[in-house]
Amino acid sequence: MRHAVLLCAASLVLGACTGLNTGATRPTSSTLPAADVSQRLQAHRWELVYWEGTAVPHGDNGEPVILTFAEGRVSGHTGCNRSSAGYELDAAAMQLRILAPMSTRMACEEGRMAFEAVLLKALQGVRTLRFEGPHLYLEAPGQVALKLHERELQ
Repeated sequence: MRHAVLLCAASLVLGACTGLNTGATRPTSSTLPAADVSQRLQAHRWELVYWEGTAVPHGDNGEPVILTFAEGRVSGHTGCNRSSAGYELDAAAMQLRILAPMSTRMACEEGRMAFEAVLLKALQGVRTLRFEGPHLYLEAPGQVALKLHERELQ
């Protein structure tokens, strides 16, 4: 009888723990079906909001760093210029590769141009992606993840 009571109590505690994250409005990568990964990636514009150890600048008139994924291409504003690259997505494995980014050649403040060069190089190193709530994390081996926040498509 005592073991049954302990087992029941343990079940209640474990059951309560699974419901602690009820505030999440979006599924995490581990709960997102592979078929929905590409759809979610393409359904939003993604604003770079955090990159540990790097100040994320805004462009002229406060324009943020934005990436948009569509039809095998990622494009957007990368701090100074408009950039574009191909990408390959293995949704089931949560793997992403960004291929040979190109950008326009506008002259900007030197710091923003330097940031953009580092960002484009970091994007080429991306190998995995994951979603947590409204955020997309682009990760490269041995590097700090880029954290992007979903925005509505315009």
